Amino acid sequence: MSLFYELIHQYDQITVFRHQNPDPDALGAQWGLVNWLKETFPNKHIYALGQHIGVKPHLFEAYDHIDDEQVNSSLAIILDTSNADRIDDQRYKTAKMSLKIDHHPFGENYAQHEIVYEGASSTCEIVTGLIKTFMLNEPISQKSAKYLYMGILTDSLNFSTSNVTHTTLENAAYLAQSHLDLPKINEELYLIDENEYKFVNMLRNSAIVQGALIYAIVTKALVDQCGITLNLAKEHVNDLGSVKEYEIWVLFIQQESNPSLYNGSIRSRNFTVNDIARKYNGGGHRLAAAVKSLSLGDIESVINDLKGRINDQKNS
Repeated sequence: MSLFYELIHQYDQITVFRHQNPDPDALGAQWGLVNWLKETFPNKHIYALGQHIGVKPHLFEAYDHIDDEQVNSSLAIILDTSNADRIDDQRYKTAKMSLKIDHHPFGENYAQHEIVYEGASSTCEIVTGLIKTFMLNEPISQKSAKYLYMGILTDSLNFSTSNVTHTTLENAAYLAQSHLDLPKINEELYLIDENEYKFVNMLRNSAIVQGALIYAIVTKALVDQCGITLNLAKEHVNDLGSVKEYEIWVLFIQQESNPSLYNGSIRSRNFTVNDIARKYNGGGHRLAAAVKSLSLGDIESVINDLKGRINDQKNS
């Protein structure tokens, strides 16, 4: 806690980064922290940096465009990113000071200071805890609280994951003090339009089941047919995991920039998957991981490894 406060007070220019293709936890942590810093320290210069718009971009703000000199003199805070290559603006390396805040299992040391808690449900939970302590439990603005609450809600899958603790709920309750419209937030995050509904139906119909494993390969042609984006399609991985017999579910998404390669999202109810993901240019949490830049042959290898994990643990 003291490290966070000391760095914030020390620097008048702060740049806030997060990972590529951001999910609501990365976006919520970034915009929640940026807005809280602006409200709490009006004399400081606070910037949100990034290039990818992520999912549901209308729920978040437009990014700042600043020159290299402004980054060079700043404190760079990097959120929700365990590996340096995934940071969505590599200029963080040139900042005068850097601080990593993350909840992923250790990836690599890329910042001068780190606040990492793998037991947290989300990076938004960690940021909320830091802010709550600083504010002595006094509520923050509705705008900042909403961003942070969205990240906690989505990364914890509506408070259903195994890393949800009393601290998670206490931090969410703290944010709710800011007069959040909780039903409205749920609608904005989870209601889908007819195009997404069509995609989800096609996704489930095209999924391949092999014992306790279910997976699907999504192409650009399929999402174009449904009128959605590849980035949005990625967010529907958990639509494959609602059947109790399926222990692991995986969604492979064709890359737009290189159609011969695919990125994948792996989810599991009980079996460790992040060690397998690390073999395929990825990583992540024990039960939720990602792989990237896979050929169709690589996909077959991933599937075989995951089937092996299921068989090994069931027979042990």
